[in-house]
Amino acid sequence: MAVGAIFDLDGTLVALRLDLRSARKEVIEELGRRGYDTSVLDSSVYTQLILDAAKSQTPKGGERRFEEARRAAFGILDRFEAVGVGAAELLPGVRDALDQLRRLGVRMAVLTNSGRNATSVKLENAGIGGYFEFVLTRDETVLMKPAPEGVAMAAARLGLPVDSTYYVGDSPYDIQAAKAAGVRAVALATGNHSVERLRSEGADYAVASAAELKSFFDGLDKQEHASAFRPMGQPDGLGDVRG
Repeated sequence: MAVGAIFDLDGTLVALRLDLRSARKEVIEELGRRGYDTSVLDSSVYTQLILDAAKSQTPKGGERRFEEARRAAFGILDRFEAVGVGAAELLPGVRDALDQLRRLGVRMAVLTNSGRNATSVKLENAGIGGYFEFVLTRDETVLMKPAPEGVAMAAARLGLPVDSTYYVGDSPYDIQAAKAAGVRAVALATGNHSVERLRSEGADYAVASAAELKSFFDGLDKQEHASAFRPMGQPDGLGDVRG
């Protein structure tokens, strides 16, 4: 049975080196300079939701103005990403996990909110680009996570049934995007959130580290896929997997 794993990048495969709150603050300020009402926005709001708020104020015929603002926002994100991209490090256990998943025949891809330039440098420096069939960044998708469009695009490109496709990420918005796209959400507590927090956010499965991914996907290979999906907290026969 073919299985697909679509990975987030920052906090999941490589250590996050981005002052995201400062980047969002500049995006909000830029939108304000362009005439958008940003009074209800702050740097804790996901970047895509900040852009959604601006788009909701765009009148019919004003699409070009919004696209210019969106490009400016992406330029700000690109600038912040360029600062820390050289310091991005592969997280512990990731290479071994990817080796093991490749041996199991898991088809792998990346979907990230990062831009193409930063993503390419991170994957090259980490030496893991060759594990993935393709990589999608915010520059190739219509909407960023937590919107589901990017996950759905990646799943469609893999060409596997959604119930055989898993999105692996480290944040609540990864879980939201996966579930809205109809794929299983596998959460890694390798970023800023604990296993318990990720479980409470609705992850189908939550694991403490990349090292646990092998036992999870190996478990899928050894049993019927339908029986592998159980409600959280019930026995699943997948060893150390927490879900």
